[in-house]
Amino acid sequence: MCLFGMLLLTGDEVGGQTFDYHQIRGRLPSQSDIEVHEGESDLTKSGTSRFQSLAPFGPHWSQGAHLLWDGAVGDIFTTDFFVEEAGIYDVKIQFTVAPDYGRFSLDLEDVPISKVVGADSTTQSNDFQVTVDLYGNDVALAPPVWLKSVQLKRGTQTLRMRLTGANPKASMFKSRGYLLGLDYLSLNRLDRPEALPEKSGPKNSETVSENPTKSLTVAEISSQLGQYCFDCHDGSSNESDLDLTAWRHDTDFSQKMEEAQAIRKALKQNEMPPEDADPIPTEVRSRLIRSLDSLIQDHLRESLRVAPVIMRRMNRLEYNNAVRDLLELRGDIYPLPEKTLRPGQPYFNPSSGRFPRSIVVGNRTLGKNQVERQILTGVSPFALDLQAEGGFNNRGEDLSVSPILLESFISLGRAIISAPEFDSYCEIQAELFEAPEGLTLAQEVELASGRLSALMERAFRAPVQETTLRRYVNYFETRCRETGKFTDAMKDVVAAILASPRFLFVRAEETAEGSDVPSSAYPLANRLAFFLWSSIPDRELLELARTGELRQPEVLRQQTERMLSDPKCQALSQNFARQWLRLDQLITAVPDFERFPEYYSRIGCEQWKLGLQSMMEPLLLFESILVEDRSIMLLVDSNYTYRSDELHSWYTDEVPFNRRENRNRFNTGMQSFRRRQLSDRRQGGVLTSTAAMTMTSAPLRTSPIVRGAWVATVFLNQPPPPPPDDIPSIELDDREIEAQGMTLRQRLEQHQINVACASCHSKIDPLGFALENYDAVGRWRDEYSSGLKIDSQGKLLGQYPFSDAVELKDQLLRHPEIFMQAFSEHLISYALGRELEISDQMWVEEIVEQVEADHGQFSSVVHAIVQSPLFLHSPPTKTSEK
Repeated sequence: MCLFGMLLLTGDEVGGQTFDYHQIRGRLPSQSDIEVHEGESDLTKSGTSRFQSLAPFGPHWSQGAHLLWDGAVGDIFTTDFFVEEAGIYDVKIQFTVAPDYGRFSLDLEDVPISKVVGADSTTQSNDFQVTVDLYGNDVALAPPVWLKSVQLKRGTQTLRMRLTGANPKASMFKSRGYLLGLDYLSLNRLDRPEALPEKSGPKNSETVSENPTKSLTVAEISSQLGQYCFDCHDGSSNESDLDLTAWRHDTDFSQKMEEAQAIRKALKQNEMPPEDADPIPTEVRSRLIRSLDSLIQDHLRESLRVAPVIMRRMNRLEYNNAVRDLLELRGDIYPLPEKTLRPGQPYFNPSSGRFPRSIVVGNRTLGKNQVERQILTGVSPFALDLQAEGGFNNRGEDLSVSPILLESFISLGRAIISAPEFDSYCEIQAELFEAPEGLTLAQEVELASGRLSALMERAFRAPVQETTLRRYVNYFETRCRETGKFTDAMKDVVAAILASPRFLFVRAEETAEGSDVPSSAYPLANRLAFFLWSSIPDRELLELARTGELRQPEVLRQQTERMLSDPKCQALSQNFARQWLRLDQLITAVPDFERFPEYYSRIGCEQWKLGLQSMMEPLLLFESILVEDRSIMLLVDSNYTYRSDELHSWYTDEVPFNRRENRNRFNTGMQSFRRRQLSDRRQGGVLTSTAAMTMTSAPLRTSPIVRGAWVATVFLNQPPPPPPDDIPSIELDDREIEAQGMTLRQRLEQHQINVACASCHSKIDPLGFALENYDAVGRWRDEYSSGLKIDSQGKLLGQYPFSDAVELKDQLLRHPEIFMQAFSEHLISYALGRELEISDQMWVEEIVEQVEADHGQFSSVVHAIVQSPLFLHSPPTKTSEK
């Protein structure tokens, strides 16, 4: 267990120090004392300021772009940036010069500047004023301007620039003024204090027993169960399906694995005994859990069984990414609404170690015009693969290939290659599809054979047998004779490759006869690429698979880190996070238009929902954690978030959107989402986000049962069973309930008369009622509209009391192992493409222990999964376990 298990964001102390999960950050910028704010993405936009790519002018600009502004003489441009820590800084401002750029005075609002390097400067009275002339004969970088030893406070800082005129040589922009180009602003901390050594604290005494007593035998466990459990679980009770009578006499533990798992789960989650029965003393419960853990792990270690990876086909997103990467296309092959975030410009760059403070994005999922637009003419996506119950859409048992779908893959491959835009869209068009003039047919066949051999190894993610290669080369030769064109013949062959089962399927592990050890590293490379990139391995990964070096732990770790630093790992947000959080439920959420009119904006003739914006908030938080390698505990509670101005108004203003009427009430297209510091802990994290609260509500009221089930599934990985079909409904409008003098909680408690229903609801309802202060569209309320008091109190897992949503967050932070285990299990299931089994428990526990030890750092979760026997599909030998 993690030594820091109970450390709190809210200030609990361990070892004399307060531990804050926000301080966990693994992927730091290359110069950790220098923080760079990119002009085009991080600095706030105002007036005429906008993004401009500078790729045509060379590679000299950071991130290949800058912020561009224009105005008339006397106009002022202002932009904000955020200072993480108060201190003394050297502020570097990198401008662009060009023929139509102006002359500016600049200052940092309310901050005295005593020394400047790299700019003309004059002192007037006691105010230091900096002037810069941005004229240049060509578009180029200006000499940097340094504001030396500036004292900055923590928080938002404003840079103000007034256009005062222009160099006599400068030409006007559009006959009305001049331009300004700002590449970036960087902060170099000069007075950074020495880092305090990390101190370990005691283990969480509430969840980890330090009782050194020897583990119980099966017979002793049976005796304890007889005292506390047999009355209800004797096979004759209608209250339980679990019959434990076999434990009275039979001591063969190998036949009791599933029952042992169920008992352990009930004990660990404090589900049993029920509240009206005699409680199990804490010491006895801890010893039973530890003893069951020991017996289960001993049994698994003896069997050394690792569940097989199921062969499956690619889902729709994976197929798109695989074709894109195989043929080195400039982008996607068809519109993908499941890629929710639609960027205005590239922003996702994990290698930088820094997530931008301002990002221009739109929502593909709910933007109709963005879904229908084709990218390659004639190329349309196949049907979306549905998310598995409690899982993801990459599970082998759910990804079959019908004859109709196989036929569509054949047509799809041809459509991609034949699209009129394909040649200009494919970066390797010339080197793959074109041949020098004057070659004989034999020479063309030889050339094609070499190219196809390399391409097919990447496409099939395996060594290409000579007989397989010969079939494709023969097909090329036939088509070349028929068409007389090398390019057309190669395109026909590539279209066939894209429809081949060897390309479409993610294949299972291959082992040598009589051995559990995989015979090849190719499946590992394949599995790693589809886990982190939702795509095929690149050339470097395949080379290491070819030599077998990928199976070396250190090489595998290096490759995992490299892949996490590649922009393609955004697939973890697009594919994993979206499904894990069940964000697609927001698409079908329809708050009542009359009850919640502010949730809708009329654009043209249609009503659009605020979900366009709120869906992006949790995904951007997830991406910031991934890019900066922060702790996954920030998904529970964070002191920052990413919101548009309009979404921030939804959270903070009593009447949002400046009281605008329905028409054009809020923006439904691209807009800037900025990082915002939060001081109100009712906000922050995913748990209490507007997106989560809205998608778990009914049109006219909240739905505590749905919310509780969502929390249990997403944050605890304890999904409740499906409800019976014969459950009678209650009032759909909370006002009807309140008119009876009852709260929604009282009405639901009155409604639950069935004992079996009450048992399940006792677990999920408190989680839902903890969030009852958030109305059906995620806005905070202190009481119901009738004035009745909201009762949000409950217990987490029947053990840890809370009175509201903030205290629920606190309990999850006090007991981080709860969420860390749940998140890890979700990610393991996603990585393996299958549901977890009982036999996985030992390896899952080891993964979670590593995650806890590293405070939930995102990369720690990934590395622990990738290095585990579950992912390697290579169980350790019995000898190595002794």
